[in-house]
Amino acid sequence: MTKTYLEKNPKTKTTYIEVNKEVEELTQKQYENITSTDSIQFFRRLGGNEYVKRSYTSKGYLITKLTSTSPDKLNKSVYEFKIS
Repeated sequence: MTKTYLEKNPKTKTTYIEVNKEVEELTQKQYENITSTDSIQFFRRLGGNEYVKRSYTSKGYLITKLTSTSPDKLNKSVYEFKIS
């Protein structure tokens, strides 16, 4: 999984600047916890935006990208999953 942390560019209204990028190995259980419908709905109820991109992988039609935006729209986190 690749985590990319972004902060809003103060000079524009819609662009973000990359702050940090991390690469991490996940177990199947961790992947299921991050991408579960309950956790996505929980963060949506808090006021943040959760965007999910699904793609066909070798293990089926799974979430390959999850984009989370904070309720104040100043921070964004992008999680990209490489499923093998």
